[in-house]
Amino acid sequence: MKPTILSIIGVGTAVVALTACQPKQETTDNTAEPVAAATDATNTMLIEGIDPTLTGEQFTQLCARVIQQAKTDFATLEADTSPATLNSVVGAFDQITYDMQPIRHSWYMRSVHPDEAVRNAATDCSQQYSDFLSQVGLSRGYYERLAAIDTSALSSTQRYMIEQGLAAFTRAGVDKDEATRDKIRALRKEITEIGNQFDKNIREDVRYITTTLGALAGLPQDYIDARPADENGLIKISTDYPDLYPVMTYAENDALRKELRIASRSRGYPQNEAILKTLIEKRHELANILGFKNFAGLSMDDKMIATPENADEFLTKVGLALAEPVEKEKAILLARLKEIDPDATAVQAWQSSYLMNLIRQEDYALDSKEVREYFHYDKVRDGILQLTEDLFGVKIREWETATWHEDVETYEILDNGKIIGRFYMDNHPRENKYKHAAHWGLRSGIKDKQIALSGLAQNFPKGLMEHGQVETFLHEFGHLIHNIFSGNQEWFAITGMSMERDFVEAPSQMLEEWIWDYDTIKTFATNSEGEAIPKALVDKMVKARDFGQATGTATQIYYANLSLNYYNREPDSFELTPLMLELSETFSPFPYVDGTHFYANFGHLNGYSSNYYTYQWSLAIATDLFSRFKQEGMRNLDVANEYRHKVLGAAGSKPAADFVEDFLGRPFSPDAYIDKLKSL
Repeated sequence: MKPTILSIIGVGTAVVALTACQPKQETTDNTAEPVAAATDATNTMLIEGIDPTLTGEQFTQLCARVIQQAKTDFATLEADTSPATLNSVVGAFDQITYDMQPIRHSWYMRSVHPDEAVRNAATDCSQQYSDFLSQVGLSRGYYERLAAIDTSALSSTQRYMIEQGLAAFTRAGVDKDEATRDKIRALRKEITEIGNQFDKNIREDVRYITTTLGALAGLPQDYIDARPADENGLIKISTDYPDLYPVMTYAENDALRKELRIASRSRGYPQNEAILKTLIEKRHELANILGFKNFAGLSMDDKMIATPENADEFLTKVGLALAEPVEKEKAILLARLKEIDPDATAVQAWQSSYLMNLIRQEDYALDSKEVREYFHYDKVRDGILQLTEDLFGVKIREWETATWHEDVETYEILDNGKIIGRFYMDNHPRENKYKHAAHWGLRSGIKDKQIALSGLAQNFPKGLMEHGQVETFLHEFGHLIHNIFSGNQEWFAITGMSMERDFVEAPSQMLEEWIWDYDTIKTFATNSEGEAIPKALVDKMVKARDFGQATGTATQIYYANLSLNYYNREPDSFELTPLMLELSETFSPFPYVDGTHFYANFGHLNGYSSNYYTYQWSLAIATDLFSRFKQEGMRNLDVANEYRHKVLGAAGSKPAADFVEDFLGRPFSPDAYIDKLKSL
């Protein structure tokens, strides 16, 4: 996830390393027209979605026109000498932001479009967009206009928006001299370009191993059938998720699992080693110029966590809570491994998922291959849509619009007959597409002006899915509905997912609980005979759920510490590999795999930078939020409605801690999460 430069200036939404937006033809009259009259074909499409027919050259031309117009309009805004009011300053910039939306989908298109020319054009456009935002964030003229607004008669939300905006300007370096501001602008542009290259190298470096049919023993038959051998009897397995995860979970061949693990954790190497080091150095330089000791301090200054020291303290508490549960799980795993290999002295990373699956079968009578028979992609998709309709009282229907690939699915959400959002789901793997699972907030909704637009990029099989993949699907869909339900504010700066960046995972993490609820999954989890998943099987899944959480969470703590420690110190005080190995030894539950270079393919080191702690922090918030549903009922529509409007609908209109307290009736506390971990 990539935060924007500022929140106040209307560019608003700090969502998923991932942000974007764009159009097509309007098909219904249920959506409010834009405030500004549509004067050309581009603007008339803004309400719709993305235009997938643009060639790379056309995309480049569109980007140039939009960026140039934004610069012209912003120069006019800076030079305005009329009385500074909310409308004449923030409203004027909101219009600029609105007019730039035909290119806000650049971040998404560079990750999913099948045409390399379009991906390259989108990458270049995203860099230009970021550079423009950097210039805005350093505009002394706009800052002074904003500061001149009389806030005495404004609402508390409007005052909060102005205060946050002024703080963001100071954090961006607006108070520096012109030469320093020029240097900051150049640095931000360079950082964007370096980060884009880091991401691209990961995305395009798909690796393969070859094996034989005999080596696939233990894997589901549908997996084997989908990967026929070539004329030499060899089967090609990629590092893409649909290939990778079943092998790590089911393959009896230890050597196969090890080989694929090494290939997966070697992507992006060696090219990303120097690129990441430069990225860290440039970010540190930027932080120093802006008056921060390190980049972690800069990137956490506007977050709920506030400081790197607070992040370190939180991660330490979680780590301490996990100490005993991790040792207990490791002992269980090692004991099972010794039944296979009596000489084993430690469980390796490529063995953990396989052993956990065996133990779930043997100790919990849970067979993951049996479970997956009930989770076909089409049914899972429809079940998630139905859950959203049932829980939040909305209607989801197919949206007829052009797409960039035949696999892309499109829908729209209606509330009381009015369209409030539309979305794309690009959910199956293909060459040169984003390799993980993520949500892009393509457009924030603006009250009475435009509806929200979202995009998912995931990599699920078209057939049977693992239960963990179903959980991932629901998690990312949680981001999608958050973006859509938070789109009813009046200003770009506080609509959409514009709250503190370390809150945004919480709603999605909380929503994952429903994929463990029998009343929810029985409605769509059916096998090929149409039989619903048995309650006894779901009971086994729930009973086995906690097994593996300790080591899984410890792995996340390792990732978070890697993220934090690469950015909380002088770049010349460490080398990437030795520090990674030191942190792995301290925090990872399993030994580091020789021959791998995890930092080269850990994409969050660009998008999240120092802030991967966010997943654990927001999980603590999610646990606290879920306490109300746990007490009052997972299908309690009154609680769901209150949650939708008090939490999701609040967007960035107030501090996240405030709207969490509004829903809970008390301040947020991580204690429930810490206690849960201790009990594993």
